[in-house]
Amino acid sequence: MRKKGLLGINRPRPGKRFLLVAVLAVLIPVAAFFLLDAAFPFPEGRLHPAPATVIQDRNGNPLRLYLAPDHAWRLPVTLENTAPILTQTLVASEDRHFRRHPGINPLSLVRAALGNLVAGRVQSGGSTITMQVARLVEPKPRTLAAKCVEMFRAVQLERRHTKDEILTAYLNLAPFGGNIVGVGAAAFFYFGKPPDRLSLGEAALLTVLPRSPTRLDPARDAQAATRGRDMVLDQLAARGAISPQDAAEAKATLVPGHVARPPFLAPHFCDLAKSKRQGQPMVRTTLDPFVQKAAEEILKGRAERLRSLGIGSAAAVILDRASHDVLAMVGSPHFFDAPRSGQINGAVIRRSPGSALKPFLFATAMDAGIIVPETLLLDIPTAFSGYAPKNYDGLFRGRVTAEKALITSLNVPAVRLLDTVGIENFHALLTRGGLTTLNKPASHYGLSLVLGGGEVTLLSLTGLYATLAAGGEHVAPRLFPDSPVTGLRLFTPESCSLVTDILAKVERPDLPGGFERAMGVPAVAWKTGTSYGHRDAWAFGYSADHVIGVWVGNMDATPVKGISGAVHAGPILFELFRAVERNGSRLPDPGPLNLAGVEVCAESHELPGPYCDRRITITTIPGVTRLVPCTVHRQIHVDLKRGLRLAGECLERHPSRPEVVTEYPAELCAWWRSAGIAFPVPPPPHPDCAEVAGGEPPRIVSPTPGAPYSLRRDVPAAFQRLSLTANVAAPAAKVYWYQDGLLVAQGTAAERLFVDLTPGRHRLVVMDDLGRMDSVTYHVDGKMEGIP
Repeated sequence: MRKKGLLGINRPRPGKRFLLVAVLAVLIPVAAFFLLDAAFPFPEGRLHPAPATVIQDRNGNPLRLYLAPDHAWRLPVTLENTAPILTQTLVASEDRHFRRHPGINPLSLVRAALGNLVAGRVQSGGSTITMQVARLVEPKPRTLAAKCVEMFRAVQLERRHTKDEILTAYLNLAPFGGNIVGVGAAAFFYFGKPPDRLSLGEAALLTVLPRSPTRLDPARDAQAATRGRDMVLDQLAARGAISPQDAAEAKATLVPGHVARPPFLAPHFCDLAKSKRQGQPMVRTTLDPFVQKAAEEILKGRAERLRSLGIGSAAAVILDRASHDVLAMVGSPHFFDAPRSGQINGAVIRRSPGSALKPFLFATAMDAGIIVPETLLLDIPTAFSGYAPKNYDGLFRGRVTAEKALITSLNVPAVRLLDTVGIENFHALLTRGGLTTLNKPASHYGLSLVLGGGEVTLLSLTGLYATLAAGGEHVAPRLFPDSPVTGLRLFTPESCSLVTDILAKVERPDLPGGFERAMGVPAVAWKTGTSYGHRDAWAFGYSADHVIGVWVGNMDATPVKGISGAVHAGPILFELFRAVERNGSRLPDPGPLNLAGVEVCAESHELPGPYCDRRITITTIPGVTRLVPCTVHRQIHVDLKRGLRLAGECLERHPSRPEVVTEYPAELCAWWRSAGIAFPVPPPPHPDCAEVAGGEPPRIVSPTPGAPYSLRRDVPAAFQRLSLTANVAAPAAKVYWYQDGLLVAQGTAAERLFVDLTPGRHRLVVMDDLGRMDSVTYHVDGKMEGIP
C-alpha cells in the first residue's frame, strides 16, 4: 500500500522521480533549442557568399579572374570536383567522428578543455568541422559565450543539411591567407591547379593552413608551413589514414614559395563575357588562346605605325565560320594605354560602317530579282529630295555592272539601288541580322544608310558577314559554347555565292596588282568601309574557315585625314588571315546552287530582242531574277533622202527604210551630254512629223545667256538663287538640270526649281524624261556688287 506523507499526499517512488528528472532534463533543453531555433534561425544566406568569377577559354583554362563583391578570391567547389585525398585528410585530421556526431563532439570539447587547462593557454578549441562552419558564417571573438553560440549553430546546421553539404561549405569558406577563401582559390593560387588534382602533400598543407593562415602562409614562412604540413602527415600516419611511406614521400616535396598571380588574358573579351553571365562563377567561353594571342600580337605590331598617322587604336574580331564562335576579340592594341582609351572595347563601340553594308544590299537585291552581277546600273549625278550622293573619288562612270559597282564600292549606284529595294526592307533585314544598334526608324537613316548613315559594332557586323559566308543563314556570334544555335534565313545560298565571288575579286593589299587572280593564290572574300568624316576605317573578310573584322580609328572619334579601310584596315585583315590559316585560305563551298546562264544583249544586258546583234551569257537565279526585253535597241524608219526619223502618217508621204538605233535612258544621255561624252544619237524627227515623233524639245527660259548675273553683298547667299525655267512640251513629265556635268535639280515639268549662284562661267543642260534636251551658257560675276 502506497505510503502517505504528513499531508496525506502520495509521494512518488525514487525510481519514478529519477525518470521524471531525466525526462525533464531532456525535454527542457530540446524545448529551449526549438524556441531559440525559431527565434534565431540559421543565416543560410551566409553559407554561400557571392563567388569570384573565372572566365575560361574554350579548353577550360582560365583567362581572367574577377574578385567577389567582398574582394575575396572565392572559387566555389563541390565534393565531386575536389580530390578525395583532400576530404579524407581533412576529416581524418580535423574531425574523425564527423560522420557520426550531431554537430558537437562532447569528448573533443572535454579533451580540448583539459589540454588547455594543463597548458595554461588555448591550444585547441575542440571544434568539429560543423562548428568551424558555424564560426566562419558568424565570426566572433573566441570566448565561452561564442563557443556556446557555435555549438547551437552547429546543431542547427546538422538539422538542415547533410554531412556532404556541411563539408562542402567548409571547403568553400575556409580561409587560406590574405583574401584567398576556399580550397578552389587556394589550389589555384598556391599550386596552379584545380582542386581535383591535389596531391597528398598539397592536401595536407591545405588542411593545416586554415588553422593559422598568416603564421603558416608558405609564401611568408616556408619552414612554418612545412612543419604544419608534416605534422598533419605524421598525425594521419599515426592514425592509420595513410602509410608511413606515403607520408615520407609527401614530406619530401617543397611547399610553394609564392602565390600565383591571377591570369590577365583577353581583357576586353573577358569583360564582355562577364557582363553577359553576371553571377556565374565559372564561365566557359569560345575563345581560342592561340588565335587570340596571334591577333593581339598583330595589332600591337601595327599600333606604332598607325599612331604615326594619327590613328590611335584598332580592334579585331575573329569568328569560326562554321560554328560562329568568337575565337578572338582584341578591343585595342594596349589595354592599359590610358591616353588612347585602351580599356574601351573597340569591338562593341558604335561607329559608322561606311560602305561595309553594301554587300548585304546587293544580296538583297539579287534575292528580290532586281539585279545579277552583270546588271547595268547608272553611276551618274543623282539627287533624292535634296540628298545627292557622291562617289569617294568624286567621279562618275555612266554605266557600270553591279559587280563592278560593288568591287569598286561606288556610292551612287548603291544609293540608287537602295531606292529601288526600299529603305524599310533593307533596314529590317539589317536589324534581323543582328545590327540592333540601328534602333531608329528607317526614315531616320534614309538612303544614306547604305553609305554608313547609321552606327554598328564591329562584333555585330562581323557576325553579319559570317551570314554571307554561311550561305545566308544568320547565327549571332557566340561567346559561350552552351549558347543556343538559332538560325534565321536572311539570304539565299545563290545570292551569297554570287556576292562572295564578287568580293573575292576585290584587289588585295597583300598581293601585287592582278596577282589575286592567279591560280593557287589563297582566296578571301572581303570588303572595306570608310566612315563619313574620316573617323573610322573597316575591313571584313571571310574564307571557308574564318570570318574576320577589323576596325581602326580613334576611340574619341577624332577624324584622321586620309584614313581608308583599304589602306589602313585591309593589310591588318590579311595579316590576321595569314596568321590563323597558315596553309592558305579558300572560299566557302556553297554546295549545290540554283544558278543558270542566260543569253542577253551585250549592250543592255537585258533579254535580247530581234535587233541585238551581239549577245553574252550572264549568271541568273532561275525563278527569281527578273529580266526585261532589251530597251536600248529598237527599229525605226528614216527618210531615204535625209535620214530623218519618220513615224505615223509621215511614212505614207516619204520613202523610207528601216534602221536599228540605240536609245539610252534619258538621265544617262543628259549626263553624257553635260560631261561632253559622245554617244550614238537616234536621227531627229522629220519636220513633217515632229509632233508624232515626240514633239519639240524643252526650251530654256531662265537663265538667259546675255543676262547679267552677280552676287550681292547685302543679301544672304542662301537667298541668292537662280530660277531654272524651261518650256517643256507634252508628253514629258519630268526634267533634269545639269550644271557643269553635275545634277543640280530635278522635278516635274511644272515644278519651280533653283540653283545656287556661284561665280564663273557655267554650262547648263536641261533634259526631259523623253530624252529631249536644250542647253545654255551663262556667267555670274565673281565680284560681289557693292565691293570695290
